Amino acid sequence: MEVKLGGNDFFQKCLAQAVFDVFEMMVGMEANHIMDESDDQLSEGDITGVMIIQGDRKAMLYLTLKRNDAAEIVSYMTGMTVAEVTDEDLYDGVAELVNMIAGRAKALLAGTGDHYTITPPFTIVGNGHFIVYKKEVSKFTMKFSAGEAKLYLGLTYF
Repeated sequence: MEVKLGGNDFFQKCLAQAVFDVFEMMVGMEANHIMDESDDQLSEGDITGVMIIQGDRKAMLYLTLKRNDAAEIVSYMTGMTVAEVTDEDLYDGVAELVNMIAGRAKALLAGTGDHYTITPPFTIVGNGHFIVYKKEVSKFTMKFSAGEAKLYLGLTYF
């Protein structure tokens, strides 16, 4: 699937393409970009995978899902049924998913002159958690669906 987003931010388009590629190649599901702007920010989630991106731009990349959506995606990734997926599987699966997306985006940027390093992923867990910024930062959020699951990919520049 080719990225079709408004705006000219090549980095943002690479991240969206990374989501499509990772879901197709590694998860076995098709991801679709949700263009609905009525809810452009996720206010809360249950599991968030996070990585820090360092380079010309420093940023936090995060992937937020509701628990049941994470379970659906992790079951596709692992071949387990949703009922077999444990909390540990969810935490590890969401961390690995954001890791694969960041790694794929980094590969898509190869040869562009943009060079980035990425930290190991970590997971934030808690029903209805959300991210609060102490000061105004540059950020964007993209919404995707995969099967019945909804996921929110955010990037915050520092």
